[in-house]
Amino acid sequence: MSTTSRRLLCFAVLGLSGLSGCAQKNLYDCYMGAPDAAERRDCIANGQADVTVEPGQSINQAMFDMPADATRWVVKVRPGTYRETIAIDRSGVMLVGVTSADRPEERVVIDGALDGGKVRKDAVIVSGSRFVMDGITVKNYSGNGVTTSKSLGVTLRNLVADNTGNYGVYPVESEDILIEDCVTTGIKDAGIYVGQSRRATVRGNRVYGNVAGIEIENTVTALVENNDVHDNTAGIMAFVLPMSPSKEGRDCTIRNNKTYRNNLKNFADPNAFVAKLPFGIGIGVMGADNTVVEKNEITDNGSVGVAIIGLSLFFPDPTKLDVEPNTDRARVTSNTYRGNGKAPDPAYVNASPPVKLTGADIMWDSTGQGNCVDEPQGGELKTDGAAAALPRCK
Repeated sequence: MSTTSRRLLCFAVLGLSGLSGCAQKNLYDCYMGAPDAAERRDCIANGQADVTVEPGQSINQAMFDMPADATRWVVKVRPGTYRETIAIDRSGVMLVGVTSADRPEERVVIDGALDGGKVRKDAVIVSGSRFVMDGITVKNYSGNGVTTSKSLGVTLRNLVADNTGNYGVYPVESEDILIEDCVTTGIKDAGIYVGQSRRATVRGNRVYGNVAGIEIENTVTALVENNDVHDNTAGIMAFVLPMSPSKEGRDCTIRNNKTYRNNLKNFADPNAFVAKLPFGIGIGVMGADNTVVEKNEITDNGSVGVAIIGLSLFFPDPTKLDVEPNTDRARVTSNTYRGNGKAPDPAYVNASPPVKLTGADIMWDSTGQGNCVDEPQGGELKTDGAAAALPRCK
């Protein structure tokens, strides 16, 4: 039965019985059982929460009020602007903003802007498990948007992160992560970043105007699918980097995404690794193993559609690495390409070897084992010299 049908049934019962109202459902149970976005919005709007925060009140105070013995705490927030940093160090918290499909401009906004042009550092910091956040915009922070750390069971859905510093949506050292239907923009490192984590799904998001759009770093088992990634410096990246708490990155599937026009000039902090990225990358795999890149639309990325590289391009001294540096067993299949490699980053075109881009649909630095390509466009693809030698996937 649809949400509208249930409401009509409720009103019919009221008319026949003379009751003054329909009992509210528990928001948490209703939300967790809702199969689609419309029903989840209805659950948030009409469900019973443990506390409801109104404009002018503090979301942070609602977190402090969580009873010491509570294993679950549902906080509903009414649309308005809240100027604070939210700190959550308890498990079992659900933080949801009331939204409407008919009035999408009316949202909960957590705004870090201060007087004099200054901004707060972080928007939301979470260190508890079983965390759900839905229907909230965070903007104008210098550090990060929504961070979870060492959390088991994380759902980040229908969020907007705009100009939140280094990262927008940012789970690290966490497990069983879902990032869905979010929008991130104006981020100077990665719009969506999953780092040093296990079992993550990133789907249905719109990511634009960042340095890295979506970055899966030193993570085991990730699915990146059905995302719209455009006008970043680099679109979708699966990385392994050294000097990280996790020493491996493997089993990432990148499929059914649109990654296009990722030609934005790099504006990262000069000390960050992503400051080294050339603009114009659709999908990049560096040092990660068992990565599958399939059924994506990869178009109009100035430097390269898909890059398969090892760490040696950016870390030429292997003795300083504490990770295996090569990309092994990458499978690049069934993607579509158009207009890639036509305007590569001049800084890399003119560089001396080993760092050099010539512009291509597919590039490979000839390192690693078991990498393969099987694309329907075949010989129509523009490849660099090494990528032309990649075997066909069996």
